[in-house]
Amino acid sequence: MWNITRHWFWYDWMCFFIRLLLLIAIVLNMLVNPIPFSVPSWVIIVAAILIHSIPFLIQQFSKKWYLVSEIVLSGSFYMFLTSDQPLLSWQFIIIAFVIGFYSDKSNYLWTAIPTIFIIPGINGWLADQPILAIILNYMFNHGAVFALGYAFQVLALNHKQSKIIQEQKKVLEQHINQIEELTLKEERNRLSHELHDTIGHTLTSLIVGMESLKTSFPSNQSERIDTLVDLARHGLDDIRQHLHHLAATPMSQSLRDSLQQLIGEFTNATGVTVSFRTFGNEVPITKQISFCLYRCLQESITNAVRHGQASTIQVQLFYDNQQLRLQIEDNGIGMEQVRFGFGLSGMKERLDECTGNLAVHSRSNEGTVIICTLPLKAEPAHTGIRLLLVDDQPIITESLQRILEQQPDLKVIGTAENGRQALERCVTALPDIVLMDVRMPEMDGIEALREMKQRWPQMKVVLLTTFEDVSQAVKSIELGAEGYMLKSIHPRDLIEAIKLIHNGGTWIDQNITVQVFEEMKRQREQLGNQNYSPENNPYGITKRELEILQHLSNGLRYKSIAAKLFLSEGTIRNYCSTLYSKLGVSNREDAIEKARTEGLGLH
Repeated sequence: MWNITRHWFWYDWMCFFIRLLLLIAIVLNMLVNPIPFSVPSWVIIVAAILIHSIPFLIQQFSKKWYLVSEIVLSGSFYMFLTSDQPLLSWQFIIIAFVIGFYSDKSNYLWTAIPTIFIIPGINGWLADQPILAIILNYMFNHGAVFALGYAFQVLALNHKQSKIIQEQKKVLEQHINQIEELTLKEERNRLSHELHDTIGHTLTSLIVGMESLKTSFPSNQSERIDTLVDLARHGLDDIRQHLHHLAATPMSQSLRDSLQQLIGEFTNATGVTVSFRTFGNEVPITKQISFCLYRCLQESITNAVRHGQASTIQVQLFYDNQQLRLQIEDNGIGMEQVRFGFGLSGMKERLDECTGNLAVHSRSNEGTVIICTLPLKAEPAHTGIRLLLVDDQPIITESLQRILEQQPDLKVIGTAENGRQALERCVTALPDIVLMDVRMPEMDGIEALREMKQRWPQMKVVLLTTFEDVSQAVKSIELGAEGYMLKSIHPRDLIEAIKLIHNGGTWIDQNITVQVFEEMKRQREQLGNQNYSPENNPYGITKRELEILQHLSNGLRYKSIAAKLFLSEGTIRNYCSTLYSKLGVSNREDAIEKARTEGLGLH
């Protein structure tokens, strides 16, 4: 019963009680003051109950067939009552009001004819009334009541639509406000990262540059240099504080608290009852997953009220070892066929980005259930690319750490102030990549590099320097360094370089790349070492670069090579650029020809 009537308005209840009171009146009259009919009283009572119940049940599925059943069954019943007792011929007028109320523009013509003319006319004839009386007392009165019911239906429909519009307006206002707030916070967060990567890193590079140039200035200018450095440091601290406030995100709370807050704000704005329960123990998740589920819940509860006309919504959040599941169930009108419009499509796209899944279950008049599932992969102890930062200036390591840890697949596992400390950290932490300054006290970067490559040949080392030095770069590459770059490198290039090196590539500052490989070539020619062997590679070509060179010789394009090696096309282009520089060529054809001429292992 509740599933049938939960979407009724007060006028639906009014029509229901009119028919119910008419039924009660007939039953009581038959029990208290039985009227002599041609059939037993219990037959009249059972027939009255059936005739008033069947149209009510049909009404829940089809308005058209409800009107047909109401006219046929009620009309037949009251014509029978009139044939036995002419004094009861007026009772159908109440049903005429109900039929008029449930008629609309598409059916009022064919419902009006039997309700106003046929059934009242037959009742007047059975009551032995003259033709004029039938027209004036029966047809006219039934027509007036039918018109009154139809007019009341128009007013009720306007009231219903007005109420729906008001509710939709509340929901949309609340939805728009949240979208604006989240969009603003996302943009603020993006701007804070961008400003840090530009202004913050620029100031850091200026500080490092001024510190390194201090010895080149006269002693009377040293104090002025210190003042400028202090100003830059204070400015950098102020910028970091401002960016910290600017970068506030809606996911600063736990997922459970964020969803609870969203539901509370939605309930206060719309008046819709939303219950929320969590199951299992909450585990740490990424901001991307939190934001994805936050937006999915926001879209789901908004659609439940806007399109589903739901009055209650149940939200459940499940944690287990393998997955995180958000389930939203409403008591709305549902839908026969699930249609992926803008809202559901947007949710699916968000979940796909997080390798999640969206399931929607709905049936007409049975509500809708939306299930968002995201995998919870148990992260190993060593996740992503593990980095060790080595520099004798804490401001450099601090700045680099902040930049790098904004990437979900990069993790700074420690810092060191000189080469000796770096070796100690490597013993305990075994980083994947070491980012190390060249000039440091106690043990510089070159000595530390030599020691690291002897003890941990697989560990990748990148040397950072303030100024370009070709001979220094050549020496570091000969000792096995995978990278040589300036501290002023743009953060985007630094992150790309780390990923490239982790995948087996080499990164050398573009300003000195040609000079470095020309110097290496000159030294090789002086040594007369022109024969290639895996143990003694005259060009410093890595295994990955040789693999890419083989694919180039097979005629593959960058995009095809990237697909084969599960790398991006940009990464392959960087590999090839480095490869061409090592071979001293400018294009793939020359690289392939030189590799075959000098026997670099192509087949």
